Amino acid sequence: MKEQIEQWRQKWQALPPNDQRALGLLSLFLGGMFVVYGLFMPAKNFFDSARAEAEKSRQLVQWIESQRPILERLDTSSMGSPAQSQGTLLQRVTAAAEQHKITIRRFEPEGEGRIRLWIEQARYQDLQPWLNNLIQQRFTIRTVNLDALPQEGMVSARLTLEG
Repeated sequence: MKEQIEQWRQKWQALPPNDQRALGLLSLFLGGMFVVYGLFMPAKNFFDSARAEAEKSRQLVQWIESQRPILERLDTSSMGSPAQSQGTLLQRVTAAAEQHKITIRRFEPEGEGRIRLWIEQARYQDLQPWLNNLIQQRFTIRTVNLDALPQEGMVSARLTLEG
């Protein structure tokens, strides 16, 4: 490495003074270009885009805060009747099933707040509104397996609900 530096130095010394000055100014100019376009401009672009994204996020937070009263009104109005939210998970599911003429053949608790249900024969026209009703009551349907039966419009179902 020292040998290469020494070779460059000898070549520099061999140049006439005007060439040394011109090469020095060119090196200074290229170094300045590197600093500006290689370091400063990318950093400036990064900070500008970060500032713009922060402003977008700030506007989104303001919009969400302005929508809070509407969301709170929707939340209280969509809660339904108090009877829907009372009772155990199984009681709420079976009450909704009775309303929609669904017969639950078997159920199995799966820990706290989760239940697995088996329905052997149900009309799809009854099952679909029942599932919608469960969603409206804020149940989470984790799994649904539907099997068509030989009778037209009849299905059997296995599902896992979380309340």
